[in-house]
Amino acid sequence: MLCYEPEEGHVQNLAKLLAAGVTAIFVVGAGFALLQELIKSYTLQTIAENDISVEQALQVAQGALDECKKSNSAVTVAVVDRVGGIRFAVRGDGASADDIDIARKKAYTARTFRQPTSQWIERTSPDAVDDKGTKRLLMGQRLLDNTIPRAGGMPIIYHGDAIGGVGVVGSKGGDEMDEACAKAGTQAIADQLL
Repeated sequence: MLCYEPEEGHVQNLAKLLAAGVTAIFVVGAGFALLQELIKSYTLQTIAENDISVEQALQVAQGALDECKKSNSAVTVAVVDRVGGIRFAVRGDGASADDIDIARKKAYTARTFRQPTSQWIERTSPDAVDDKGTKRLLMGQRLLDNTIPRAGGMPIIYHGDAIGGVGVVGSKGGDEMDEACAKAGTQAIADQLL
C-alpha cells in the first residue's frame, strides 16, 4: 500500500495560502461594508429645521415688556418655539396664573397659522368671506387644541418659516394693545430674521 506523506514545505505553503485566502475574504468584506456606509452617509437625507434660540426668546420677551411698560401695563409674555413649546415665559406682577396659558395659546395660535392672531380671528369668523365673496368655512380652527381666538399673538418668521410665536396678555389697552406689544417683541429681533 502506498502512503503519501506531504512534505513539510507543502504543508506550510498550504497553511500560508489558506491564511491569505481568509485575509483576502476579510479585506473584501470589510471594504464592501465600508463602501455601503459611505454610500448611505452621502445619500441619506437629513432634516435641518430652524428654531428660535433661548437668547432670541429673551430678546422678544424683553421687547414686548418694554413696549407695554410705556402704558404702565404689567403683562404676561410667552414665547414658543417652532413646535409650540414654551421657550420663555414671564408672568407680570399681580397677573393671574392663567395668564401664562393664555399668552402661550396666543403665541401658539400665531405660530401655527403664521399670522397675527387678530388676522386669524377675522379669517375664521363665522361670517368670513374670501376675495371672491365665497363664505370661508374655517371656524373649526378655533376648536383646535391650544388655539385661542384673542388678539395679542404674533408669529416669528424666518425665511418664510414660522420658527416661533409670541403672545402677550394683560395690557391696559386690552387685546389690541397686547398685540402691539407682541409686535414690538418680534421687532426686537427683526435684524436676525432677515
